[in-house]
Amino acid sequence: MSAVSPMIFNKMKNLILTKHIVSAQRLAHTGAIPIIDAMLSNTVGNTIPNEYINNSLDILRATSNEQILFTYFISDDGENILSTSFDPSWNDHEYLPQFNYSIFQESDHWILQTVERIEISTKLWGFLVIGFNADDILSEVKHTFSQVYIVAGMIILFTLFMVSIIAEILTKRLNLLTQAVDKFDFYPIEETLPEGDDEIGRLAIHFSDLWKRLIKSRQELKESDRNLFHTEKLAAIGRLAAGIAHEINNPLTGIRHSINNVLEDPDDKASREEYLELIDEALKKIESIISKLLGFSHRQDEKNVNSSINNSIKTVSKLVDYSLQSINAQLELNLDKNIPTIKCSPHLLDEIAMNLILNSIDAVDSRGKIICTTLIEKENVVFTVEDDGHGISITNLDNIFEPFFTTKDVKKGTGLGLYVTREIVQGLNGTIDISSKVDIGTKFTVKIPFIVK
Repeated sequence: MSAVSPMIFNKMKNLILTKHIVSAQRLAHTGAIPIIDAMLSNTVGNTIPNEYINNSLDILRATSNEQILFTYFISDDGENILSTSFDPSWNDHEYLPQFNYSIFQESDHWILQTVERIEISTKLWGFLVIGFNADDILSEVKHTFSQVYIVAGMIILFTLFMVSIIAEILTKRLNLLTQAVDKFDFYPIEETLPEGDDEIGRLAIHFSDLWKRLIKSRQELKESDRNLFHTEKLAAIGRLAAGIAHEINNPLTGIRHSINNVLEDPDDKASREEYLELIDEALKKIESIISKLLGFSHRQDEKNVNSSINNSIKTVSKLVDYSLQSINAQLELNLDKNIPTIKCSPHLLDEIAMNLILNSIDAVDSRGKIICTTLIEKENVVFTVEDDGHGISITNLDNIFEPFFTTKDVKKGTGLGLYVTREIVQGLNGTIDISSKVDIGTKFTVKIPFIVK
């Protein structure tokens, strides 16, 4: 608007000046008529009184609605002033008229000057020069100038006011959307989103749809993770079950053998008592094995309690006895008795211990050795599982925690154990690292903070 205002002002100024110039030209043309009549009469021999032209000019000046300051009738050569008439306020001015239309300042007045040719056909007698007081014209131009800029200023202020209101509305709506984005989480939207059919409203709708899709995708991902965890857990329990079944089968065989012997000679009291003691010992062993399983199962129902990694290692070590015995391997426990507890579900620590120990059992050969160690390092509980097994090649180390990646036989693993372990550790804000050399062994190091920040 500031750039357009001068253009509007110039246009209006030109219109005002054109209006006054046209009016002046009409008046000059009217004033020229009696002079042309007089000159025609003089041409045909009629005598014109000396004061006729002066009186005509005086009458023109006196009867005009415009203030005429001076009139000149000049000869055709522009040298002789044939007749003049002056406003009383102009008598003392010495001014030589020019043959052009112009607006200029002379003394205290602005003057609009117009020139009319006194001629007929090809006969030119001279020029009628009329000077109008242009002070009112200048005042009108100034007034127009003020009006244009007042209107322009009001328009600018109104525009700025409207822009500020629109900007405030847009900013408020954008802030609502920004707050919703900043508080983005995988939960249903609780923030108020901007509405409307404009770009911001449509953006808010798309954001809401995206939020819902992400929530759904995360739920599906969680369900998929739960299925993976469940699959790995079943696989690990299946491997334990084989050993446990064998441990239960041995005392059951002893019980069956003892019962058969008693039935063969029911009157042999000494043998009967001996066999009953053997049966009792076998039942106690079965009871011990079942209690281990029940204890392991009950721990999975506990949520966010003070859990000990040492207890998890001991529980798992009891369940893998047969697996160790079957390959004549040794499990050594170096557990710090002062290890603090971790606020979590104990079955998560059981999963970590079971997956890492079973992984090492699969890696060692006959008479192999596995060492489980716990210690405190700053604000972390550190759990390491080290074996002297086959080791892992550098090529496979980068993929060892990927789901379904495994170098074991199909019957020995699903490729999910280490992936599940890493997910559990990271869920507890911990880290898991691996170091390995082929034919020398592998060491897993788990660090879990025991201080909640």
